Amino acid sequence: MIRDRLKSGLRSAAIKLFKMEKDQEPHAVPNVKLDRAPVSIDRSVIPKVVAGSGDTPGPNHKEDVGRTVLSAAVHSGSAPVIIDHRPPAECAGGMLPGAICVPGLGLKARTDLLPADKSLRVVVYDQLGSDESVELAAWLRAQGWTAARRLKGGWAEWIEHDEPVVSPAPPTGGRFSVGDPVERADGSRHWVQEGLPGMKYWLWTPEHGTIGPVSESELK
Repeated sequence: MIRDRLKSGLRSAAIKLFKMEKDQEPHAVPNVKLDRAPVSIDRSVIPKVVAGSGDTPGPNHKEDVGRTVLSAAVHSGSAPVIIDHRPPAECAGGMLPGAICVPGLGLKARTDLLPADKSLRVVVYDQLGSDESVELAAWLRAQGWTAARRLKGGWAEWIEHDEPVVSPAPPTGGRFSVGDPVERADGSRHWVQEGLPGMKYWLWTPEHGTIGPVSESELK
């Protein structure tokens, strides 16, 4: 302790004797001008955050995803696989960008549409985010797609806040689009669920679910 006091006293005397006070002052950090261009932000693509069920939950929720979270992914080009399981006639009025129309619980028979890497995100939605969407997302998680989520608020929440939508188009050279009623040569009536390259289609009825692919030459 005596040694420490002696050191402290000698240090103070040296500072006064040799006028070293300036060395005890904190060194000022000079202003550095960075040669960077200002960041430009397109605020028109930032999802609106408002009070409502679609704004939550966030990306870490185990069962649901909110509108703003999914919208940000769509705008950034990193959207998950999106399944619209409304009837084709409703899909015809508009869908989320990149969504695939697979009505009802038909996805259980069309897992070929899902990513082979089961760790990737999958989002399912219907008109209002009903219990059927909850059931379908839970079934997907049970099958190994652990990041499957239900879009909370569904299609209604999405369009209420002017999020981007697309209208399904026929395959190149084809006559029919999603939601079009068609009749097969055997007289059975269906709705177009999905158009495929080569003018082929998946068809759907509430009673029999999905059938196909069916060539356009078989339809009238």
